[in-house]
Amino acid sequence: MCCLNSYFDSSAELSCSGPDWYEFGEFCYKPYGDKKTWHAARGECRKLGADLVSIQSMTEQSWLESYLYMGKTTNDVWIGLNDMGFSGLFSWSDNHWVTFTYWAPGEPNNHQGFNEDCVEMFYQTGRWNDVPCTELNTYICKMPKVQICRSAPEQAVNPLFLGRH
Repeated sequence: MCCLNSYFDSSAELSCSGPDWYEFGEFCYKPYGDKKTWHAARGECRKLGADLVSIQSMTEQSWLESYLYMGKTTNDVWIGLNDMGFSGLFSWSDNHWVTFTYWAPGEPNNHQGFNEDCVEMFYQTGRWNDVPCTELNTYICKMPKVQICRSAPEQAVNPLFLGRH
């Protein structure tokens, strides 16, 4: 249930909770133009009840490329994929299974022996690259659509008369 003095409108559709969120499928996406480390970017997403974007299909990848970023930024973008738990074993920060990848040629590679545990999406191609988590990138938050609480409808007051008429 949403909250006191509100009701659950079962006929209402799920939607995104704010004007800066973009809808695609069952999820909401919010791009940020400021640059942060991977951990700081994830922290900002978590404050909103979201996480860094996880990408589950080529359809979602293509939408992200065309709708959110490609042509609208000149910065690479953090995604939630990482191998912090075990080198070479990538997982999504939001706990989705890794069912799709879109690596750039030769990636992931832990270039020059660096601990490249976090993944960015190249703004030019949409391809993925493992990099150190301390790099500064823009980022995209993702969360499931939500049912918005609505105010309870006014209820008619039925006065009770006590005493004589």
